[in-house]
Amino acid sequence: MRESNNILHRVCTLTILFLLFLFAINLSLTNEICNAGYSNTLYVGGTGDYNYTSIQDAIDDSNEGDIILVYAANYSENIIINKSISLIGADKNNVTIYGNDGLYSILIKSSGITVSGFTIQKSNIGIFISGSEIKFCNISHNIITNNYEGIRFINTSNNNISRNIITRHSNFGIVLYDSKNNAILNNTIIENNRGIYLGRWSNYNLISENNITDYNYGLHLDFSFNNQIIKNLIKNGDYGIYLTSSNNNNVTNNYIGDNTQTGIYTSSSDENVISPNILLNNNQDVNKKTKPPSIKTPGFEILLVLLIILFVTLIIKNK
Repeated sequence: MRESNNILHRVCTLTILFLLFLFAINLSLTNEICNAGYSNTLYVGGTGDYNYTSIQDAIDDSNEGDIILVYAANYSENIIINKSISLIGADKNNVTIYGNDGLYSILIKSSGITVSGFTIQKSNIGIFISGSEIKFCNISHNIITNNYEGIRFINTSNNNISRNIITRHSNFGIVLYDSKNNAILNNTIIENNRGIYLGRWSNYNLISENNITDYNYGLHLDFSFNNQIIKNLIKNGDYGIYLTSSNNNNVTNNYIGDNTQTGIYTSSSDENVISPNILLNNNQDVNKKTKPPSIKTPGFEILLVLLIILFVTLIIKNK
């Protein structure tokens, strides 16, 4: 009888332990599922819990998927974002990030980052993304102004640049190098040396419904292929669209006007579709060249004459 009770006691004990084990596993899975969809909101420039005075401090304390809301103020920082977070300014006209003339105001080093609602100025590059592993970032509803370059992408793909005001850059408003499958949509790009520049294997990008005005080169493609350039307004500069060594691009349904040189200029660029477009009040609407213009060294003829004189002088002396 005692032995039977011992067996029953052991069975009950094992059953209870097994049920506790199952409960622990279920609790762990439940926590993981909840945490996967959970995000905090951190605040910069306000008051109360989770509030910071520095944007970078808030980023450093954040977790993947968090939202950082930045209140109206001026922030002198060079910011590095290395987590998939959303950095949101409360009002793009009153939340300003000054880059202190550094290399960048914002450096993006992770995928899935959103930057929206800021004025970004006073650096070499306003927003900088570099790296093939960085994808699916969203840069929207910002004012990016008075930098050397507004936005620079290097070797990155599947990102979105939309509804920004990008103005007063001595080099590029937006520049892509070796960057593919990005969308540049509905931006206002004013008073830049080059509005948008696609360089060296920047392929399969969509550039649509942008307002590009007051430039030397509105949109310049160099060694870039299979891009869609549609429904843009490009006016009041030297060259509207400028293609060099770029093939199989679709340039259609754009308004290109009031350019002092050429509306659409192509050099060594074949098999592009460049119609229909509205071309109006350009000095020259379309100029197609098979190769770039040759560059002659200044004073070459004078140098050649001097060499001939020197050669003749040496011959006379040796006689």
